[in-house]
Amino acid sequence: MNKKLFSLALALAIIGIHNTYAQQQDALDVVVGGSFGKPKIMPRLEKFGIAQLSVTYKLTSTERALGKERATGKMAGAKLTAFLETTDGELTNDDFQEITDYFYDYFQKQLKKNGIDTVAWSTITAQEFYKDADGKVEAGDEEKGNGQVWKTFNAHNGNIMYGGRTAFAFGKIKKAARFSDDIGAPAGFFHLVVDFADLAVGVKIHTGEWEGFIEVTRKTSYKYTASAKPLMRITPPTPTGRSTLLWNEKQHGEAIIVKKDIESPMQYHTAAIQDPSRIRSNAFAFAKSMDPVVIETTREKYKAAAKAALEKYVDAFIAKALELKK
Repeated sequence: MNKKLFSLALALAIIGIHNTYAQQQDALDVVVGGSFGKPKIMPRLEKFGIAQLSVTYKLTSTERALGKERATGKMAGAKLTAFLETTDGELTNDDFQEITDYFYDYFQKQLKKNGIDTVAWSTITAQEFYKDADGKVEAGDEEKGNGQVWKTFNAHNGNIMYGGRTAFAFGKIKKAARFSDDIGAPAGFFHLVVDFADLAVGVKIHTGEWEGFIEVTRKTSYKYTASAKPLMRITPPTPTGRSTLLWNEKQHGEAIIVKKDIESPMQYHTAAIQDPSRIRSNAFAFAKSMDPVVIETTREKYKAAAKAALEKYVDAFIAKALELKK
């Protein structure tokens, strides 16, 4: 893509940070097992135990696109990568832990404010189900995959009771139900992803023929488009693929899915620039790397925007619960 066009797309993307969050419950969906299953936990949420709050923070974000021309079968791919950089020193594990613990405290306060009683953290940690949790991921360990870099933290450095991919199975089903019974409320096991940029990539392929006196020449053109918007947001469950689970004493389970981005109202970045020197080789010859984007901010601006995005998730969760009660 022409650099001037990319710069224009980037500038336009940076300008428009959304400020309206009318009906946040539309961002979440409640999924129940079975073809005709209906939510039983969310509509009756009078007391709630936040048993696990796992938040994944992306530090490098990559978006890919693959285009294919139907007539010729020709293919082309493109990718755009954004890097987060803080200009006043690297974000520390304590910074991320601060954000995650703030999220937990805000969640507890907002539940009570909206008439939903809560279970104390000390009650959660006193249960055998919590103590016997077999999750061994160390908080703050950096993980990488498919052009993404991220770190995961648990509120209050809590144990991982639910991995986030499949519901409880075998003997753990009854143990989880007993746990919910012992704390006197349905339990929530949360997995969320905080991203710092909204990336978009597109590929279009067109093949045409030009007739000469002797031969017919076929030429193929490729059009690549890309944009990057510095935007703190809670995204659908990528890159971890994990989702949130609610579980009660009757062994009922409900997955809470983020079906569209939940955006922070804060414009957090101090600069957004292209840096061609960060291009890495592609795995496929037909894949094109767009000039990577570096989004700069300060530690305090990042933390404030991440907290605001997580607040919006809480607002969406409570709005969904109140909607289902009607």
